[in-house]
Amino acid sequence: MFKSIQSFINSGEKRTRIAKLNILGSILIKGVSIIVQLLLVPITLGYLSEELYGVWITLSSIIIWISFFDIGLTLGLKNKLAEALAVGDRALGKKLVSTTYATLICIFIPLCILGQFIIPQIDWCNILNIPIIYKNDVVNALKVIFGCVCIQMIFNAISSILAAYQKVALSSIFTPIGNLISLIVIFFLTKYTQPSLINLVLSVSYIPLLVLIIGNIIYFSGQLKDVRPSFKSISFPLVRQIFSLGIGFFFLSVQYVVIFQSTNLLISYISSPIYVTQYSIAYRYLSVTLMLFGLVVNPFWPAFTDAYTKKDFNWMNRMYHKLIRFYYLSVFGLIIMLLLSPLAYKIWIGDATTIPFSMTLVVSIYLGINTWNTFQSNLLNGIGAIKTQVVVSLFGLILYIPLAIILGKQYGAIGIVIAISIISFIYS
Repeated sequence: MFKSIQSFINSGEKRTRIAKLNILGSILIKGVSIIVQLLLVPITLGYLSEELYGVWITLSSIIIWISFFDIGLTLGLKNKLAEALAVGDRALGKKLVSTTYATLICIFIPLCILGQFIIPQIDWCNILNIPIIYKNDVVNALKVIFGCVCIQMIFNAISSILAAYQKVALSSIFTPIGNLISLIVIFFLTKYTQPSLINLVLSVSYIPLLVLIIGNIIYFSGQLKDVRPSFKSISFPLVRQIFSLGIGFFFLSVQYVVIFQSTNLLISYISSPIYVTQYSIAYRYLSVTLMLFGLVVNPFWPAFTDAYTKKDFNWMNRMYHKLIRFYYLSVFGLIIMLLLSPLAYKIWIGDATTIPFSMTLVVSIYLGINTWNTFQSNLLNGIGAIKTQVVVSLFGLILYIPLAIILGKQYGAIGIVIAISIISFIYS
């Protein structure tokens, strides 16, 4: 078996071999991540009530909104750094990295401080459609999550840098390590403490951040020493170069936040946090196929950047058609998971909550469409073809919220998922 794997890796051009190595590495890393994510659901659901679990999922979605303040810098860095490395310009690479870190610090440290003052002023209980007794817990939880995510946005640039080096598997290693340690901590919380939203938040916020900081130290002391950020390499005029591509990514991030991350909030507001729990569990279960597909597709972003820079269009064309066949395979897997969902839920979460088959069905339709979109946008991002995506995304920004409210009021949480499926189909 080992010889077969070695033969698989060593066949093809250098770029293809690197992509294959990243795919195999990603399968191992993401496999651990998927297992941890699946285990987190029953443990967390058992620790909190069904309603509080829905609140937790919604809070997590809201905080992700701050990611668009990145203004596409890290994604712009990924492409620009990959281009610099393709032509062997390490000095430019170091300037790009240093400038990106400096810019992120200038954005997220003030934002972190500002958030601590603004969060308590908002009526979260009314927004989330939850009892007033949760007010203090929600405010404190949001302050912790917001602060940690702001700092994470700075140190998370390491993932884009590793991806630019075509080390995509390594770029995704931080999250599963952090989640695994958080899982262990939460397990002990369920055994020795009373249910507490703030304890859960502390566990899943500080630990991944610490892992990310340690990862930055390790990689910049070793494999990425050549591009380690330094004060003397900061060149703020380069921000314009990074931002010229990053502005497109910024807009795509905004539409992603508005459309895909507001779903939990809309479900909570129009229906109830309990329905957020149903949607979240169905999504978590079925999105395994999307994550597995991502293992194969993600390494091709920097690979396509490298090939596009070197005008190797024959290689790009061959890889594109091979990936289409793999997409069909992932859709088949999605259908199998849908049919097996009642049994899977019983084994996975037991009687903790009930997930209607209708919810699982609409989520599977949405994921089938979204997987195709993820595939296309990943390769388009690799060649910097952002304009087309931005134009198409305008439709989503204009239509989604009104459509989700109309369908949500008529069909409840399922109507909101149908709305996001319609928008995703327009993108396709």
